[in-house]
Amino acid sequence: MTVACGGGASSSQGGKTAGGQGAGEQSIGSLVAEQGGLPSLGGGGGGGQGGGDSGMSASLRADLVETQAPVKLDGVLKEWPGLTVARTVIKGSGDALTFRCAVQYDAQSVYFAGDVTGATLRHARRFHEDEDHASLTVSAPGGSPVEVAFFAGKPGELAGTVKSGGHDVPGAKIVEAENDKGYTFEASVPWSVFAPPLVRVGLRGVARYYDAGASPGIKNIVATGQGDARSPHDMPALPTEPEQSLIDTFLGPKNLLGTSPKFELLADVGGDALKERIAVYDHYVTVLGPGYRGGKEFFFRDLGADIVKLEARDVTGRGKQDLIVRRQFGGADTREWLDVLAFLTDEPATVFSHEISISQGSNKVTNAVHVGSKEIDVSYDPAVGWDATSYKQPYANDTEQLILPWGAVKSQTYKFDGSKFVKASEVAQKSTAPANAQGTQVVTHTTTTTTTRPPEPPTPAQRPGGDLSHQMLAQFRADRGIAEAVHPKFDAQVHVDGDARPERVVLLGRDMVVFGPGFKNGTAYAYITLSQFADAADIEEVTARDLTGDGAADLVVRGVRHMSAQGAGAIEMHCLFVYQVKNEQLTRIFAIETARGQGQKRIQGLVQFVPASGGKSFEVDVRAGRAQGWTDKTYPFGQDQPGGALEPLLLPWGGIDHLRYAFNGTAFARVP
Repeated sequence: MTVACGGGASSSQGGKTAGGQGAGEQSIGSLVAEQGGLPSLGGGGGGGQGGGDSGMSASLRADLVETQAPVKLDGVLKEWPGLTVARTVIKGSGDALTFRCAVQYDAQSVYFAGDVTGATLRHARRFHEDEDHASLTVSAPGGSPVEVAFFAGKPGELAGTVKSGGHDVPGAKIVEAENDKGYTFEASVPWSVFAPPLVRVGLRGVARYYDAGASPGIKNIVATGQGDARSPHDMPALPTEPEQSLIDTFLGPKNLLGTSPKFELLADVGGDALKERIAVYDHYVTVLGPGYRGGKEFFFRDLGADIVKLEARDVTGRGKQDLIVRRQFGGADTREWLDVLAFLTDEPATVFSHEISISQGSNKVTNAVHVGSKEIDVSYDPAVGWDATSYKQPYANDTEQLILPWGAVKSQTYKFDGSKFVKASEVAQKSTAPANAQGTQVVTHTTTTTTTRPPEPPTPAQRPGGDLSHQMLAQFRADRGIAEAVHPKFDAQVHVDGDARPERVVLLGRDMVVFGPGFKNGTAYAYITLSQFADAADIEEVTARDLTGDGAADLVVRGVRHMSAQGAGAIEMHCLFVYQVKNEQLTRIFAIETARGQGQKRIQGLVQFVPASGGKSFEVDVRAGRAQGWTDKTYPFGQDQPGGALEPLLLPWGGIDHLRYAFNGTAFARVP
C-alpha cells in the first residue's frame, strides 16, 4: 500500500519561512507521520479486496447518509447503496461463508451494515471474541487504531451488543434480521470511538467476519482487505464522500489513482472546526473535508508551476489556517514565488504573492520572508555570483518583485487589511545599481505571465456510474452498435437535468449519453456524438461543473482536433466545449480554441472560469497567452475574430488582449 505524508514535517525557526509545517499543525503532523502517513486515494490495496456483485463498489467506502434516506436501524438493508464483498481470507477457507458489508456516516455516527450468508443466529451467546461476530477497524490520523466488534442477538429473544476491547461501546446500537440464508444487521457507533474530535478524513479501514461454526473458537476469518489494529499501515483507505468524489472525478481522469501526493496535511482552513485534507498532486492543490462544501464536493486549482513546499498556518489572524505555498518556475532562469492562500470564502484567494528567488547556474538572489500574524516582512539575503553590474534578469510583472541587494529597497512590510496583504512600510537604501544595469523595469515576456488562475467552478457531488439503469446502457450500445469491449472514458452519476435525482452520464467512443430514473421518465436516453473529434482518442477529458449556476452540472469536454492548412502542414488545435443538459436534450453552449501546436511550436492561450457578479454562475475569461517557437513573423496564421462556431485563440501579437463571455440563458455570449 503506497502512503504519503508530504511536506509538513519541518517547522519555521524565528518566524523565517520559505515553507514547512506551521506551528498549529505540528502535533497532528507528527502523529500522522508515526502512523505511516495518510493513505493514498484510489490505490486499492488489501490483498484481493473488491466487489463482485453487480452494482457493488470495488472497495470499502464510507458514504454520507442522504437526508432523504436516513438509516433506520431495523436490520433490513433496503436503504444501503451497495455492499462490499469480503474476499480476503485471513484464516480457514471461507468457502461456506459470504460476508458483505458497507459503511455510512453522518455528523454524529458511523453506520455499519452486514449481510452474512452461511452463519446462524444462536439462542445463547456470551458475546465473546471466540463467537461469530463482525468487526470494523478504523485508523484515523492523530488517533489510535480501533477495532469494534458487532455481535448480533436473536430477534425477540436476545439483544445484540457492540464491543471494543472487551467492553460495551457507550451509545452504540445493533439491530439484526434473520433470513433463510443467514442474517443481516445494521449498527451505529459514535464518531468519537473511531477518530479524534476534529478528524473525519484520511481514514484507513477494514471490515472482517469471524466465523466460529457450530462451536466456539474461530474457524474462518474473511475481510475486505489486509491489515488490522496491530498493523494499521496495511489497511486500505476508507474514503469518505468528498474523498470518493476526488477519486472518481479528478484522480481517475488525470491518471493519478494511487499516486502519493507531493505534499499533504490536515488543517482547519475554513467552515466549521473539522479539519480539511489538503493535498498536492503534480501542480494541482486539492481541498476537501467533512464540513467543506457540504461534505460532498472537493476543490482543486492548477497552480501552474512546480510546488516545492506547502505549509498551513494562521497568517491572516482569522483563527483559521492559511496555506503558504512555494512555487518554482523553470525556463532560462529558475524563479520561486511564495503565495499565501486564504479561505475567505469556500474557495482560496491569493492574499499575498512575492517572488523570493531567482537563480541561473550557480548565480542566485534570494529574499528572506518572515511570516507573522497579519504581518509579513521581506528582506534580501546576500547575492551569490551576481552583482549590480552583472545581474540582467527581467522583473516578473504579476507578483511583488524580488528585492535586490543593490536596489533602492532594503526591506518591506505587508499587513493584512481583511482581504489581502498590502504594503504598509518600506525601508529604503541607497541604490548601487548603474543607471542602465536593469534596462526596462517591468518586463511582460517572462515565464510567469500566464501561471496564476482563478478558482475553478464547483465540482458537483458525483459517484461512479455503477449499475444505474444497466439495461438502458445496454440498449444504447445495441442501438448504436457499440460493443461491450468498448469501455467508457467517462462514467458518472451526477445531477444534470430534471428532478434532484442524479443522472448517469457516459462517454462511449465519441457518443455522450444521458439517462436516469428522473430523465425521460426513466424509459429513454438522450445522446450527442462529439463529431468535432476525428477519433475517440482525441477526447482528452470530460468533467462536470456547474457553470450556469442553475444547480445542475454542465459537461466540459477538452480534446484535440487535427487539422491541415495549406502551406502550414498539420497542426493540433486544443479545444474546450461546454454542453448543457436542458429539457432532456444535450446542447452545446460554448466552444473555444485554447491552444495550437505544431511539433515543438505552440501558442498557449489563457482560458479561465471566473465567478460572475452575484457569485452563482461563472463567466469565461480569455486572454492572450504565450508563444513558444513561433513569433509574429513566423506564425503562419492570422488572428481569428470572435463570433464564430469556435471562439478564437488569442495571439500575443493579435491585437485582441482580452475577451469575456457570460451565460445569457441559452449560451455563453461575448460581453461587449
